[in-house]
Amino acid sequence: MEPPCKKRRGLWSLQQLRAAMSAVQDGLMSQRAAAAHYSIPRRTLVNHLTSGKVEKQIGRRTVLTPEQENDLASRIKRLAFIGFPLTPNVIRHQAFLFCDQQKIPNNFNQTSKRAGKDWLKLFLKIHPDILNRKVQILNPGRAQKLNKHIVMQNFTEYKKTYDELDIGQHPQRLYNMDEKGCRLTIHNQPVVLAQKGMKRVHMVAPEHAENVTVAACVNALGSSIPPMILFKGKRLKPEFNDNLPAGSLVKMAKKGSMTSSLFVDFIHRLGKYKAARTCLLVFDGASCHLDYSIVEAADHHDIVLYCLPSNTTHELQPLDKSVNKSFEHHWDKETLLYLYQNPGKKITKARFNSIFSRVWSKCMTFENIVSGFRATGLYPLNPDAIPEEAYAPSVLTEKQISPDNVTTENIRPLQKPLEACLSSINLANTSQNLADHSHSEKTVFEDQNSNMSLGNSPTPGPSGINLRHVVKSPDVSSLDSDMTFFDDHYPCSPSLLHQNDFSPALSTTADMRQCPVCQKWFHEECVGLTKNDIDFQCPMCN
Repeated sequence: MEPPCKKRRGLWSLQQLRAAMSAVQDGLMSQRAAAAHYSIPRRTLVNHLTSGKVEKQIGRRTVLTPEQENDLASRIKRLAFIGFPLTPNVIRHQAFLFCDQQKIPNNFNQTSKRAGKDWLKLFLKIHPDILNRKVQILNPGRAQKLNKHIVMQNFTEYKKTYDELDIGQHPQRLYNMDEKGCRLTIHNQPVVLAQKGMKRVHMVAPEHAENVTVAACVNALGSSIPPMILFKGKRLKPEFNDNLPAGSLVKMAKKGSMTSSLFVDFIHRLGKYKAARTCLLVFDGASCHLDYSIVEAADHHDIVLYCLPSNTTHELQPLDKSVNKSFEHHWDKETLLYLYQNPGKKITKARFNSIFSRVWSKCMTFENIVSGFRATGLYPLNPDAIPEEAYAPSVLTEKQISPDNVTTENIRPLQKPLEACLSSINLANTSQNLADHSHSEKTVFEDQNSNMSLGNSPTPGPSGINLRHVVKSPDVSSLDSDMTFFDDHYPCSPSLLHQNDFSPALSTTADMRQCPVCQKWFHEECVGLTKNDIDFQCPMCN
């Protein structure tokens, strides 16, 4: 059944109203005749003649004035622009508080202290440029790092390589790679049809599933190389290579994600498909991408590596801007179709390939790839391709640091143990002695630097390299006895040396011992103690 037509009101203009009022006031027409002649409701004309106001207003007056509503609308849009959008409940509550503080008459709910839903509905109707939107969660690091200064600096450095390799005339030499994690289930909740009023609308599908990593690589000309698929596990089964796009490479990874060694394999693979001459590969700064073996492999294949600034790839990486979003859309569509056709069956590694092949051909299109490079400004080179609203969330955290404005007012004082250790030093009397014994101090730290060791950690960090600084305890007995600052108090040697920035690693107050006799604090390493040593007296009191 068609909805009933709502009666239209206010089909007259202000010029008609003024003419009708003038005709009645001048005695040229009666109220009824003027209303009929100028197409104005007689009751409307009578009301305006009685009040004397010449303004068009339909319905009751709003709680807030038009100026106040416009100000509220501008604040809503501004907060959403910088990454702090307001929910409907917050706006309703703030409208109530504003009316309460300004003593504005209203019929809002005094119990919930909110404006009504009808008020918000009419407010949004008056301001059609404000809509209910579903937010996209933005990591605080991305909000802070994607500021105009960092992005412009990135484009400045990128342009040097861009011009050096003549990418403008040879876009086939510009490549972008990125890994896409693909869970073996639906990524986003689909919109379905169900009975109105149902409390629960369920869909039987795995909530948690194994992750498969897809390493994709495209160039600015709109072409792509066959993907590299990373399955979680150790043993590569023959069926894992079936029904994949032609030329695909399948590898097994312990956690199902990219590692430095696998990225080296990817570089060798890119070397087989890349264009002639030196090429540029743009990628993100993930820890698995930062290894010396990767640089060697890239040099071998005449590939220049360019790492994008951290937490900016959502705006600066072509694959993130176009292909990956299209991949998720088509993946959910194909996965949903598979679940309909195969109820009760899970998507396994062997079944992944057939679904992936259909998705790959739909997302890796010429239009998607080219639009990704254009939207990020990498090709054609255009730093202004990043819209101003992309920088808006960084406004609250962006600060210009000037060395001229550095002050010492807000520097926190030293902690008590370290302060006690440093307070016993008479700098006025020891400056000359420090100069006299600089050679002995230099010898000590040369010995320390000689013990720097490069070892493999059982649980490597992001770079896979564990730098361990083996620190030698200073030999207190080897210091000359004529050092006057040792006569009265024995200070902690690394703390003293820290004032000259010799050993920042030993400047913390952790692992310190207090002498029970003189009540002075010393680092355990300075006096040759370990955590197993219980009894302790400083060398001067012992």
